[in-house]
Amino acid sequence: MSHILLKELLSDLFSEKEKKGIMPEEEWKELDEDNSPENIQKKIKYVRGLSDECRKYAMENHSDWKHDVGSGKVSGLKIHPDLQKKIDEEGLPSGFSMGVDKDGYYIHTHRARSKSRTNPVGFTKTEIKFVDSTG
Repeated sequence: MSHILLKELLSDLFSEKEKKGIMPEEEWKELDEDNSPENIQKKIKYVRGLSDECRKYAMENHSDWKHDVGSGKVSGLKIHPDLQKKIDEEGLPSGFSMGVDKDGYYIHTHRARSKSRTNPVGFTKTEIKFVDSTG
């Protein structure tokens, strides 16, 4: 998320005086630079164990936060188009994100994640509904 967008989101919640108390301007700039797409992609490039297919997907669909990358996995990814098609066709919920690890693709919220699948459309209706319900 860009520095400006983050400030706009906070402006609805906090006054200018309160925002300055959260983090100094220098820290906002550092956070924005640290979470730049280039830095995130560089970090994804060096995640161990990812297949070329999963690494490519992660590089093209990563989140705006560098902390979603590491420990052999990348989380917070956009839902794979093939899975989104299945969700739309079957009327399933989609309140979750995707991730990749050494075993393939998984879906997750901040509370739960599925087992990894080699195919992004390999998730069952039950898995999709369960993971969605935890978000």
